[in-house]
Amino acid sequence: MKTFSPETREAMFLAGNGYCQCSKECVKPAHDCDHIIPNTKPNNKLFPLFLHSPFNCMIRNRGCHEQKGMKPITLSQARVYEEYLERITGKDQT
Repeated sequence: MKTFSPETREAMFLAGNGYCQCSKECVKPAHDCDHIIPNTKPNNKLFPLFLHSPFNCMIRNRGCHEQKGMKPITLSQARVYEEYLERITGKDQT
């Protein structure tokens, strides 16, 4: 299944200074890029642009990635991001 591009992964690690973004209390080095809205076939159909964009990416350490805490984006917010990405890329996915 499709995942984040190397460019998105690099940008997210740079933006997060290489540290886990799961909470302000977690100060561990990040190891993984995680999809906030899960990378599933139904979500790929609903949000083909958003799902693998930096808007849906969070860097985490392995322990936080396994626990899957903090999901700061709702499905309605994901729709807004998807519509925005469609407008700026000119890719209408409907």
